[in-house]
Amino acid sequence: GSFEQQRDKLLLKAEQRQKFIEVGKQLVASQLVLGPLGELSLRLSSRRLMINSRDSHLAHLTETDITTCPLEPDESTEIAPLHLNWHRLIYLETSAQAVLLGHPPHTLALANAGHRPNPHLMPEMWELIGGVALLPRKDLTDAALVSAVQTQPVVLLPQVGVLIWSDSLQNLLVRAEALEYVSRLTAIVH
Repeated sequence: GSFEQQRDKLLLKAEQRQKFIEVGKQLVASQLVLGPLGELSLRLSSRRLMINSRDSHLAHLTETDITTCPLEPDESTEIAPLHLNWHRLIYLETSAQAVLLGHPPHTLALANAGHRPNPHLMPEMWELIGGVALLPRKDLTDAALVSAVQTQPVVLLPQVGVLIWSDSLQNLLVRAEALEYVSRLTAIVH
């Protein structure tokens, strides 16, 4: 029993890492993230997460670019990305299983202008997104971020990026694609 459990645990982690690397590549290929600035994380347990390291590029992730760390704040590791704390806050305050700090261009352009994507342009696609909060830089505090992510799975951070959380890496990718699509339609209409 014990050997099989250990083997299954290792296999699952290897599968999770492969999926993580694959989603990183897809996010960059779909222009939903600037590879060297993107931050992708996955909840591993109630106490740990996996995240790409600070100097990694999401399109070219390898096993060594993925690090694990506790959900509870600890001494911030040098290899963790800049906004590790945001990932931790989202995991601690929501049921999120995967988190992305991305840079979808149309979405970010709308956010920088103080706008959100228009949910009425494609209601069915909007259901995949689930809702969007806009948090201007001057209002960006941990408390404001917690308040936003508790009610919305997407938070627009003008001049910074877009925080997206979901119940899986696959659904995170779908949410990011739907968000950028509706943002593109919104930009065309405006």
